[in-house]
Order: sequence, then structure tokens, then C-alpha cells
Amino acid sequence: MSKKSETAATPTWQPDSGDGDRRLYNHPCLIAQTLSILGDRWTLLILRDLMAGLDRYSDILQSCDGMSPNVLSGRLKRLEAEGLVARERIKGLPPRVEYSLTEKGWSVRPILLALLDWGREQLGPFPIESVGTDVTTDFAVRVVPAFLFDALRAEGVRASMVVEIADCEDCNTWSFTIHDGRIQPRRHGMDTPDVILRTTTRGFFEFIDGKAPIESCGEVEGCVETAAAIRECFLAS
Repeated sequence: MSKKSETAATPTWQPDSGDGDRRLYNHPCLIAQTLSILGDRWTLLILRDLMAGLDRYSDILQSCDGMSPNVLSGRLKRLEAEGLVARERIKGLPPRVEYSLTEKGWSVRPILLALLDWGREQLGPFPIESVGTDVTTDFAVRVVPAFLFDALRAEGVRASMVVEIADCEDCNTWSFTIHDGRIQPRRHGMDTPDVILRTTTRGFFEFIDGKAPIESCGEVEGCVETAAAIRECFLAS
């Protein structure tokens, strides 16, 4: 191989001037080009959190323990520039900024699902028994349903559910809205949900798992048929 062709075939990366570790691969390979957008540390975890119901800078920073504020600011600006994230100023006292995924941002979800499948096969399943100790209940209640959710199973489902978990210290109320083949978890309740499930941490995951009767998972207020339709949207069911 000539020296010229050898040089052309060697991928290189250039540090970004912002937070110092953006990897810009000088290579036509689509994997390399994709990594230039998604391959930085924390980027995929930020997208994970946006898919799992976080929309504020402070909440994302708290969820990604160990990430510095400067890095998060840089990642969000880059994701916005790449068209994966939208930033919106919300008027109020005080005013606030919220982040959300664009259609391009949601298109990253299959990549995260593939990483989860690989992790389950190579590292083992998510340790539900660690919820409340090594893993916060809030994290598990938002993230596990968000990535067990199956758009095909959810076809035609438009429903909302509030979950109240009695034995959780860091948070106790969440809401889930399902429409257009997507699920939107939130850390708080909502007015007039279709279903309210009052339960424990164990009862919530039994509901998601789909093996136990819904009535044994906790106290259900609202239409039991709607609760069953919501549960059918998860791959574990």
C-alpha cells in the first residue's frame, strides 16, 4: 500500500474547542461520521434522559452524575445545532428553558434499544432488586417503561396514567402519556388521567411485567380495560 493511500485510510480525530473532547473523525465511513455526532461521552445518556421525561437542564445534570455543567451546556448546544434537540423558553415567574427531542432526535431511539439488547445479552438484565438502593426509584420508574415501550403494540392507544408509589422517598408521583406510538413519562401527576395506579415499587414493576393480574399490582382507579391497554404497550407484558 502506498504512503498516500495508507494516510487516507487512517481515521483521525480533532478535539473540539468547547469542552475539549469532541471527536471529529476525518473519514468518509458513515460509522465515523455518526460517531462525530453521537459518540461523545454523555451524549447518548442526555438523549436517554430526554426520552425518559426530563426536559430541564438541572434535572438532566442531576441524572447524569459526574457530568460537569459546562459539558452539559456544550452537549445540548451541539445537539440543538445538529437538529436533534429543540430548546424552548417558557414565560413565567421565573422564566425557564425546556428541552425536547425533535423527530431526528427520536430517530436515535433504535440505537439505544440496540445497546440495551446487547447489554442484556452480555451483562445481564437490569437489576430490579437494586431499585431504591443502587438505582433511584425515580430513574427506574421513568427509564424502564420508556425503553420497554413498543410502538407497534401501542398502535391506536391514546391514554394517560398517573402512578403513585408509596414506598419511594425521592419522588412519589409520575404520569405517563401514550399517543402517536410514543410514551412520555413525567415526574409529576396530571389532571384527569384515564387511570391512577396507587402501588409500591414492587407493584409497579409487576404491572409493567404483565404477569400478575392488574388488581393485584395495586389500587386501580379508572377504567381497568384502559389500564390493560397501557400495560400491553410494554415488551415485558
